[in-house]
Formats: sequence, structure tokens, C-alpha cells
Amino acid sequence: MAYLAPLSSLSQLLTLSNVFLFVLFALLVNFVWGLYEFRGMPPGPRYTRLPVIGNFLNFDYREEDVRNMTKSLYKNYGRVFALQAGSFKTVFAASPKAVKEVLVTRSGDYAGRPPFYSFLEGTLGGKDLIVSNDGPAWKLHRKLFTSALRRYLSDTPLLESRIADQTTKLLKYFKDRQHLPFDPSDQLRSCVADVICGITFGDMFNSSHPEFDRFLGDHVFLIEDAEHNAQIALLDFFPIAQYLPFKAYKITREKDEYIFGVLRMLLDQGKKTYDDTQPARDLMTAILQERLKADAENEEQKQVLLADEYLLNQLGDMFIAGYETTSTSLRWAITFLVNYPEYQEEIHQQLDQVVGPDRMPTLADRPQLAIIQATIMEVLRLGNVVPNAIPHYTLKDTWLCGYRVPKDTIVIVDTMAVHLDPTCWENPTRFDPHRHLTEKGELNTSQGNFLPFSAGRRVCAGESLAKVELFLFLSWMLHKFRFVGEEGKPPPTMEVNAGFTQSPKKYKIRAIERN
Repeated sequence: MAYLAPLSSLSQLLTLSNVFLFVLFALLVNFVWGLYEFRGMPPGPRYTRLPVIGNFLNFDYREEDVRNMTKSLYKNYGRVFALQAGSFKTVFAASPKAVKEVLVTRSGDYAGRPPFYSFLEGTLGGKDLIVSNDGPAWKLHRKLFTSALRRYLSDTPLLESRIADQTTKLLKYFKDRQHLPFDPSDQLRSCVADVICGITFGDMFNSSHPEFDRFLGDHVFLIEDAEHNAQIALLDFFPIAQYLPFKAYKITREKDEYIFGVLRMLLDQGKKTYDDTQPARDLMTAILQERLKADAENEEQKQVLLADEYLLNQLGDMFIAGYETTSTSLRWAITFLVNYPEYQEEIHQQLDQVVGPDRMPTLADRPQLAIIQATIMEVLRLGNVVPNAIPHYTLKDTWLCGYRVPKDTIVIVDTMAVHLDPTCWENPTRFDPHRHLTEKGELNTSQGNFLPFSAGRRVCAGESLAKVELFLFLSWMLHKFRFVGEEGKPPPTMEVNAGFTQSPKKYKIRAIERN
């Protein structure tokens, strides 16, 4: 049978050749189809697009800072480029012109959200304000939420007292550690979380509640754990990955079930004590009042659109968005002010002139404390807590800077690129609050390239509350203390921990009480 050996070898060669030819043919088809699919779209890496994974290999994974993973792509293709990200055609918009077109000029075309696993799983099927698609339900609940928030914010004494209670605890914490190096992160988080809980749920849920620590901890984990979020992102772009043995999917589901269980418990308690004849003492009550008005109008389908799932998501969105961005922004504020003490000194001088030593700052002082407001704006610009706006999704065939963008395309709006664009900001990597002041020293609020809360119809609904919180926390902290670095050591690094949000790396500072 030895004479059959050459035939066997030939058969193997033919089989290998067939496999090679098939792979080559598949790559050719993929390449040609990609050219057709991306015709007229922004430039991008067409020749390295692979089946299934698309252009994921074109990102620079050697960069520790996720912000720099697209640097080579911007360099090669410009500030607007397109590629295939897993299952989705994806466009990156990083120039001021492109960002404005997506968020404002053609906002209706880009008002959708991608059908990501994380969006749907974490919001009871997309029934929320942040990641749900533009439509009747979203418009109704956006209107209800903004009306409720406006109603709550109109009670200035109540809002100030909520924040003052926790800020007083924070100042005591600083005083107890005066002159000693310490990391303020955990205490800032705790105080901000208590404020957000008080604003959202009133007195029924705070740090003394038995469920508080786990509720807060699960939220923090879902936002900050890099390995977990990497696995969830994999599922967002590759839905087939749900069949792989990743523990992140099970963990996410368990934590989401727990979080929504707590929210439902709080909502049920709120309904039992709800009295529509009394002013709203918290945001949940204000939303219930607005929902009652909508119910009374008895419009078609409104009962369906006003299901509790939407309200649960609004409460959850309010907590996590308000907690994470505010506490991280305050950590960035301390980082920048320790590195640039001249601005801290300027703030102290203005506080002494406007407020004096015998009382604490209030919201009524805000117009006269322009340097603090400018500092907050600069913290938001340079800190870039949320470096990219939440992904948009085209609802129809549209255009961007003269390029075709087909329906069902993900659009990543890189607001951080705009915040660091030298054509928009002089010396953009330097911390300089004066860039937000006029020559007369007044606050300049008309800068179109300042986008920490996004813009257009998808602008953050909680922007006004976030600014109030940051002002009161920061003004009280700086009214009583001067923050400096550890003795004999360099100031805190301004490098970032990049994840779902961007936070400063851990540091220690000293708080020196002002006389």
C-alpha cells in the first residue's frame, strides 16, 4: 500500500490549498463588500478591516490611557473617520464642526442610541432618559424629569440645607486631619452620595440605611472595574459573545437586579407617603407630582408610557450620574488647585471680599464669585470626567461634514478632543480658569466649544443640579481650607485612571485651615 502514500499527501495538499483559497476568497469578498458598504463615508482603515472583528486591531492597545488609543487614527485619517467596530459601522467625530453638526445642527438624525447589551440590560429594556432612543416615551419622560427638577431646584433653602449638612461633615473630616497627609476620595464620595440620596429620595435613604453600602458599592463596581467593563464592551460590539463563559454577564445581571430591587422598594415607600398637597421634599416626589399631572391629561397611550420602569430608571440615572461625575470632579478640582496654587489664592481673596469670615457661601453669592465658577468650568474642561458623549446612533441616512452616514451607524462624539483642541483653546493642556472670564472678570458662558454636559436635544438633564452641587461643595471647602501637597513630595499627578469615567490617580494632600 506504500504506493498510496503520495496520493494521500497530494490529497492533504489539495485540502490545505482549498482552505487557503477559501480564506483568501472570504477576505477578498469582505474587502470588496467593505468598500461598497463604506462608499461615500468618512475616510478610515479600509484595507485592514477583518471579518467579524472589523477594525478593532487598528486601535493602539499599547496606550495605557484609553484617550490615546485613537491618536494614530486621527493622525492618519483626520478628525472625522469611519471604521467597522465589531458588528457596527462606526464614525468618530472629533472636530468642533463635526461635533456641532452631530449634537446640534442635525441632532434629530443622530438622536438614537445603539442597541448595546449594557444599555438594554441595565435599564430594564432601554426605558430611561440616557440610553433610550428618541421617541414618544423619551420625550414625555424628559419633559417630566426636567419639570420635576426645575420644581425641586426652585426651593433654594431646601437644596442648600441638603448640601450644607454633608459639606459640614466633610469640613470636620478635613479639620480632624489638618496638616496630616490623607486621601480625600472616599470621604468625598460618601458625602456626595449622601447629598444625591437626599435630593433624590429625601430622608428615607442615606448612609445609615442597611442597603446603602451595597447599593453604592455595586454602582461603583459597574462603573469603575476595568476588566468587567472590557468584557461588557465586548458583548456590546459582538452580541455573539453572550455565549462565551465570561463571568461579567452574570455579575452585571445580579447587580442590576439588586439595584432595581432597592429602587423599587424606595419607590413603593415613596408612593405610600406621597401627598400631592404638600411641596416636593425630594426629586422622587416631584416626579410623582409631574406624573400625576400627565395622568390627569388622559392622552392616548400615556398610561403605558408612564409605567414604573421609566421612573425607576430616572431615579437610578439621577443617583449614578450625579454621584459619580460630581465626586470625581471634586477630586479633579483638588488635584488641579494643588498643582496651580495661584488660582487657589485668587479664590480665597474673592471669597474673603464677597462672603467674609462670619458666614458660609450661598447660591445667592454665585454671581459675585466668578473665579469659582470659572474654576469649575476649567475642571470640567480639562478633567473630562466623561471624555466621550454617550454613543449616538443614526435614525436615518444623513450627512456629516459632507460625508454620507447611513442609518444604524454608531457615532462617537469625542468631546475631550474638542476640549483639548489648540484651535479652540490657547495652551489647552494647561489648567487656567481665566480662559472662562471676560476682560472685566465676569463669567463667559458663551463658549461654544465647552461641552462637558454634551449639547442639543441630548444635553444632560441634570446639568443645572450638577453645577449647584459643585459650586456649594467647592466654595465651602475653599472658604475654610487651603489644600497643599504632601510635605517634601511632588504635587498629585494629573495623569488619569481611564475607564467609563476619567478620574485622577490616587493621591494624598494636606488640608490647612484658613484663619
